[in-house]
Amino acid sequence: MKVYIKSISKVLLVLASGLLLTNCSDDFLDQDKLGEETSDVYFNSQEKAVASLTAAYSDLKDYRFGWFFWAFGETLSDNAVYSGSDGDNAGFEPLKTFNGTADAFQVRLKWQLCYRGINKSSQTIEGTEAMDDELFESGMKARIIAEAKVLRAFYHFELVRAYGRIPVLDHLIRTADEKIGQSEIDDVYTFIISELEAAEPNLPVKSSYAASDLGRITKGFAQGLLAKVNLYAENYDAAKTWAKKVMDSNEYELDPDFAHIFSFDGENGIESVFEIDFIESDTETSAFRNNGNFQTLFQLPRNITYGYGINQPTQELADAFDAAGDIIRKEATLLTTDEVYANEIPQEVWDWYNVQTDMTVANDSLDQWKATLTFNRTGYYQEKIYVAPENRAASIRNNANNTRVMRYAEVLLMYAEACAQTSDDENARVALNEVRSRAGLSDVTASGSALIDAIYAERRLELAGENDRYHDLVRTNRANILPYWTEAKKYWPVPQAEIDNTTGEIIQNPGY
Repeated sequence: MKVYIKSISKVLLVLASGLLLTNCSDDFLDQDKLGEETSDVYFNSQEKAVASLTAAYSDLKDYRFGWFFWAFGETLSDNAVYSGSDGDNAGFEPLKTFNGTADAFQVRLKWQLCYRGINKSSQTIEGTEAMDDELFESGMKARIIAEAKVLRAFYHFELVRAYGRIPVLDHLIRTADEKIGQSEIDDVYTFIISELEAAEPNLPVKSSYAASDLGRITKGFAQGLLAKVNLYAENYDAAKTWAKKVMDSNEYELDPDFAHIFSFDGENGIESVFEIDFIESDTETSAFRNNGNFQTLFQLPRNITYGYGINQPTQELADAFDAAGDIIRKEATLLTTDEVYANEIPQEVWDWYNVQTDMTVANDSLDQWKATLTFNRTGYYQEKIYVAPENRAASIRNNANNTRVMRYAEVLLMYAEACAQTSDDENARVALNEVRSRAGLSDVTASGSALIDAIYAERRLELAGENDRYHDLVRTNRANILPYWTEAKKYWPVPQAEIDNTTGEIIQNPGY
């Protein structure tokens, strides 16, 4: 079957003159606009190849791309609710109840943004491949191509686990008339795996990067993503092999302090496999061209801060921590209402309150401050992305906290799952219990299906708020615990705009 992707092409035909150069790390993405050159003549220096690669990274920082991470990964699941104002909450309700439609802007934008990132990655790959080797420092040509291949694979991964059957774009789209067939899901995973396997040998290990290059893709992330994609494809032996490569690299270890991982000081630390780097900057502070993390603004408590108060954790998640006796991770994951008051009400108000003799007046004054916290639907907020008042950017869109995409703890849990799925229970328990030990929990001694269930439960508590919960439920056939979910709505609808721009070649997903 052929799929006419005219609307994709309109969005994605990105020549060098139009590349978006929003930054992906502190220094290495601080680039000027590429200028008015066509793609065919643009690639004439290592510096320009790197700038093109920078543009391929840039869509990771588009606020809408970050929004898709948690809006679909957390608030579609039992971990969180899409809170915010009544209008915010109601606007997301069709998706939360799995009644989203093919013309929903959220459905359309994820499709477009991922394909835009894919096309930028392809532009970097093809432009760099055509350049003379003599234009590059030793190893740089292969590394640039490898980074772009991992990005292209990552964008495809985001698409396939959302939409199922998708067009695989393994080359730069140059015209609006090219037709590409939707691939079967297994074939999409095969393509992603081939991209990552081709890239992995040419990527540096994390320790070889200068501090200014932290935030770039490493060999460890390519290996970790190979483990993850193979888990989704149920290639458990391969997932086990790739996760073990990360473990044996001696590049990563668990941070002894779980909360430290998510602090500013913990960014790109010993546990970080890949994160999206943000900085506070006086320039490019809009939602679309931004150095700062717009997701912080979305998730800070509403009105008592300058946040919107969306993505509130559920009581059900809090209960899951309590049932496991998981105090350490609960405190580092869930910010309570009382903690919000303690952090956000000025110290002078507390000082005044504590010396008052007329407690009626004192309580009334304190209650007025507390009343500025609005649309608090669950009593919890996301601690992992919370930025304390003294560390917040003056520009509300420009907070400098990074988004953690993959941590070493997840690699251990992927290895544990792959081992358990291949009847290697002993090694599964060792990896699982390493993660549990850091959380102050006792060892799991289960085997077989009970061990697999324990690993699934551990993923929820370890990675809560890190945008994988809904996808985990779907891939492990447990999404039926969610109200309104049905197998027919396993994947999102193909955007109606894509269908409208064809002559009937694009097939809508079942259930829509």
